Amino acid sequence: MGYAVIAAVALSLGTLFQLFQRHIAGEPLIPAELRRIVPWNAVAPLVLLAPLLIALATSALSGGSDSLPGEPETTLTGGATAAALTGAGLPAGGQSIAAAVAASATSEAFYGIDSGTMIAAMWGQAAMTLTLAAACFALLVLAFRANRTDLGLPADATQFVADVQLGARMWAASLVPIYAIMVALNFALEPTDQHPIIERLMKDHSIGVMLAAAFTAVVAAPLYEELAFRLVLQGWLERADILLGSPEAVEPPASTVTADEAVASESAAAAATLPTLSLSERVLPYIPLPTQWLPIAVTATLFGLAHWGHGVSPAPLILLGAILGYAYQRTHRIVPCITCHVLFNGFTFVLLALEFAGKN
Repeated sequence: MGYAVIAAVALSLGTLFQLFQRHIAGEPLIPAELRRIVPWNAVAPLVLLAPLLIALATSALSGGSDSLPGEPETTLTGGATAAALTGAGLPAGGQSIAAAVAASATSEAFYGIDSGTMIAAMWGQAAMTLTLAAACFALLVLAFRANRTDLGLPADATQFVADVQLGARMWAASLVPIYAIMVALNFALEPTDQHPIIERLMKDHSIGVMLAAAFTAVVAAPLYEELAFRLVLQGWLERADILLGSPEAVEPPASTVTADEAVASESAAAAATLPTLSLSERVLPYIPLPTQWLPIAVTATLFGLAHWGHGVSPAPLILLGAILGYAYQRTHRIVPCITCHVLFNGFTFVLLALEFAGKN
């Protein structure tokens, strides 16, 4: 495991150095692309985030620390950090990596039940999460007439591959900063939060349990969370920021920015979509807008607070949310964010497998 941690640190530092070189050269970390404001209003984020709000309220009223539905990384960072420290031969200041899976893929209701029931419950949770994500797309398309661009989907296979590569670079760059924050807070605060399923999972890490937990954490939850926080919530916050801050940016005079000017200033591929749009959609919203830091900050903070009650996890997850939010704001596509999120959770499960393999 120590070699895996060393390789991850080296990859992260190398990626950060490349980004620093881009910064001092005056180049943007992620180039801004043509985009328009999303068509949905406040109803969409309220509907999609309702399960999280209900779960948070229930947990607060009960005084417990149950994990949220579809939230596999409630203690993801803390668990991965603990495993990384253990693999490097250092004492872990927080929970073990088993706590990450236990708190993320299950809840207190799973404690004391047989493995078959536990596996079925986790697969059911994953199915519900994916169903909610599909319902999100249906809501945006049917109720708000969102198109492919609004939904943050790539235009073709080439753009999809580029988005996956961008997400991988985001993941690599975020490893050292996020884990450094987690390590510092773990040693400084020495959190004692524990999840009741930890002992059970440590005793039962069979292939069936691990596969169910991995699918929930690595596939279902990243998809749902990025749709909820980045696409729907941040997309709407950016819309509100533009409408409230600069009403003229939505429908300025036709002479302000023409399609020809957009072609001259941006790539032909992005501008090729302009002729099919209405006059109001052919103007300023398709120019790369300045980075909207307020929607990024609000979404990142809510993303971290959604993991409240599980040690020091909210702090580093706010940073992760800011990284994901910045990428979405610059590209207005969701694939880079999902890729980064999937790799983050997947890396945790690799460390988990290595930890269990070392004990067998």
